[in-house]
Amino acid sequence: MPRFKQISEIQQLMGRKELIRNIGIIAHIDHGKTTLADSLLAGAGLLSPAMAGSARVLDFLEEEQKRKITIKTANISLLYKTAVNPYIINLVDTPGHVDFTGKVTRALRVIDGAVVVVDAVEEIMAQTEIVTRQALEERVQPVLFVNKVDRLVTELQLNEEQIQKKLDRIISSFNDLIELYGQEPFKRQWKVGASLGNVAFGAALHGWGFTLNMAKQKGVKFSDIIKAYAKSEEEELQKTLPVYEAVFEMAIKKLPNPREAQAYRIEKIWDGHINSQIGKALVECGDEGPTVFCVTNVHSDPNGGTVATGRLFSGKVKKDDRLHLVDALAETVVNQVSIDMGSFREEVSWVSAGNLASLTLTGTVKAGETLVDLEHKAGMVPFEGISYVSEPVVTLAIEPKNPKDIPVLLEGLEKLASEDPNLKVAADRETGEYLLSGMGELHLEVTINQLKSSCGLKVGVSSPRVVYMESVEKKGIIALAKSPNKLNSFWVQAEPEQEEQARRTKKGEESASILSVDEHRNVLLDCSGKTEQVSEEVLEAIIAGFEFACKAGPLCGEPMRHLKVNLVDFQLSGSEDFNSVEVMHGVGKAIFGSFLTAEPVLLEPVYKIIISVASELASESSRILSSRRGKVTSFEQKGLLTVISGLIPVSETFGFSKEMRSATSGRAFWQSFFDHWEKMPQKLALQVISDLRQRKGLPPQVPKPEKFLEQ
Repeated sequence: MPRFKQISEIQQLMGRKELIRNIGIIAHIDHGKTTLADSLLAGAGLLSPAMAGSARVLDFLEEEQKRKITIKTANISLLYKTAVNPYIINLVDTPGHVDFTGKVTRALRVIDGAVVVVDAVEEIMAQTEIVTRQALEERVQPVLFVNKVDRLVTELQLNEEQIQKKLDRIISSFNDLIELYGQEPFKRQWKVGASLGNVAFGAALHGWGFTLNMAKQKGVKFSDIIKAYAKSEEEELQKTLPVYEAVFEMAIKKLPNPREAQAYRIEKIWDGHINSQIGKALVECGDEGPTVFCVTNVHSDPNGGTVATGRLFSGKVKKDDRLHLVDALAETVVNQVSIDMGSFREEVSWVSAGNLASLTLTGTVKAGETLVDLEHKAGMVPFEGISYVSEPVVTLAIEPKNPKDIPVLLEGLEKLASEDPNLKVAADRETGEYLLSGMGELHLEVTINQLKSSCGLKVGVSSPRVVYMESVEKKGIIALAKSPNKLNSFWVQAEPEQEEQARRTKKGEESASILSVDEHRNVLLDCSGKTEQVSEEVLEAIIAGFEFACKAGPLCGEPMRHLKVNLVDFQLSGSEDFNSVEVMHGVGKAIFGSFLTAEPVLLEPVYKIIISVASELASESSRILSSRRGKVTSFEQKGLLTVISGLIPVSETFGFSKEMRSATSGRAFWQSFFDHWEKMPQKLALQVISDLRQRKGLPPQVPKPEKFLEQ
């Protein structure tokens, strides 16, 4: 017996694509996403209106309830009945904190429309821009909900004309984002405006909201809202203008159904041929086509196997179906098909195209995987790789208190990494430490708590460390190095990989053939013209030597970045003496030798930081930023607040929160997110290199190029 009586009706409607909307709520942190989600649940009859705004139903993790922030994405399928038709509203609530931006990125893959929530006082903020850009890049159509309008009345005490000007400015700023990041022809089609019906205003905490059409129908003006707050009659606003009506009206009338959306989204998010059988099925969003399921989130099933949440883009999926994992090149069996209802999963007999669902699968499945029925596995390509707007720049070293628990720790870390592609797990070869890298301190803190609770381990955790990179500033010498057995010789030249070179490399316009490009944009080019004449085994050994060298550079064992390695020439021993390990070492030595002659530098990650603070505390806030090697790039006055934009090295952010809260008595709010890599000042770089070498057990001095080269 299902816990939610509307499940059977939802399943009956799945075949009618015009009655389905897949939408997400995205916003800057604390602008009211989860509060709005509560109101939508109340509007669909799943929550008492009195509880909406405080229940935080979709923040069901203990960490979320404790911190009062959203950490993971949560899906829920709502049945919303209008006077004409019932609709399935598949709703996704997403995190607002920048450390969890990766979860927003993956959520956008499975939705077609986004309700962008903006605080009426704070207006468009840093994270608003980031998530809106992500949505537009995924061809997800936005509508705008201006939240916390009550604050304009009760806190800022604006009159009707001033409120109108502020709201117009928010709409104009939002349209600027669409103009900047939207694609043709959507940037024209998706502009928002009150008269267009794709903007709503309200206060989700108090349960009221309206579109211009609603306000006209019910004869409500802004002056009525001001009077209601003057008389403390907010509850009357909730009865007259329920916020869920406004948001559902925008979703139904202004956002596309899955068949409409897939017609223009598939070519953007899927890398296969649109005119192939699978391509046509994906575009048509048909129930009779091949089964194609895109996995966005995974977690372990208590009964074994993996629960994979995502979207069915084509076909039907039911229990006992056998599916092919396109990336993993393996098979899995569907043990259960479910519809997500927040923290619950309701088992159903099947799910059809255009809907969100969770599949309980045998074996291990990673987030980002593509599933297809066995009959069509030969013609299937995975969904295009998701581009994340940030990357892991903070690292922790972790070890179990009891050495016997190392296998359990490794299993737990691997499971977390499979669930969250924004986590990186590695073992430090020099120290034997297990390293966990993430987006920021909060991301790692939450991950460690998850690890402790899921594995029941007592672990030791280091203080946060910054991820550094090694690079070069000029062209190095053509370095000759031999393999340890002296039977193989390699001539290579290292130089900076420039943006223009990267574009040419991506387009295939580089004259030399590209042998390898790694995740940090290091490029290996064959300038010898000889690699086509060697065996695949030899070529693999040369590439492996390049990739191995780039993982830990000679300065301090940190990864290399933006390095272009030209393989100028090589001479190999006879096939009877060939040894792939010798070739790897020879290539690595040559790269290190040339690298050290090319003015090597240490790169540090830099955050962009946005600080919102009371205007009288702005100068103190900018002083603190500057004292930490930060740079102020702009000041902007927004009502009683000053918004300071700037840049700050990640290494300087440890302890920043404590200092800012103390100096501003907790009246400053800020977000920081990865912006770029930057050369460290030489004096600081020398100290960091020395500290890293000491921690990793390396000799104190950076080696000379001669150590790796033939004299």
